[in-house]
Amino acid sequence: MKVVVVATASDGTIDHADLTAKIEQHRDALSCIMITYPSTHGVYDADVREVCDAIHAAGGQVYIDGANLNALVGLAQPGLFGGDVSHLNLHKTFCIPHGGGGPGVGPVAARAHLAPFMPGNAADPANGESGTPISASRYGSAGVLPISWAYVKLMGGQGLTEATKSALLAANYIASRLNDFFPVLYTGEGDSWPTSASWTCASSRPRPASPPRTSPSA
Repeated sequence: MKVVVVATASDGTIDHADLTAKIEQHRDALSCIMITYPSTHGVYDADVREVCDAIHAAGGQVYIDGANLNALVGLAQPGLFGGDVSHLNLHKTFCIPHGGGGPGVGPVAARAHLAPFMPGNAADPANGESGTPISASRYGSAGVLPISWAYVKLMGGQGLTEATKSALLAANYIASRLNDFFPVLYTGEGDSWPTSASWTCASSRPRPASPPRTSPSA
């Protein structure tokens, strides 16, 4: 396998011209594409479905990196983006510790056509119809999973959605206030961040209603 990097457009999104060229160049050997959504740049790629469709049309699969799920919980359905496989980081969104060597754990979701290739149950000698058994793939880490379960149970659906909204608001608020000193490279669709002369973050003058342009990327 060989990694081929797709260029980034001037606004931080995927460069479609370069993506098309790379697909044509490697069509006979194309395996998959990995997309982080929202992107590591901190923006929501409005064309994520177009990218997925282009890869599928070329016979490839799409892997969605769910590293920034804390910008989506309660507001979007990752399964509708068009990916075939996606992993979710519990340490960034659902409160488990991470760092210093771990422990780290998270679910991996796949579409039905990939079920035969998923890890099997190491405790089952027959292994059913699943793929190669892998130790702990069935249950994950019993030491940290109860933390995420308790967090989700205590927050509830409405609480998780409010946490996402708060994260988005905080990310945009901080980015705007610090923009004169630490300019945000990409803000997604729309114009650039307003300057202090044209708009302030005072509560008496709220930002006009519009989709968030910056996500709380880790």
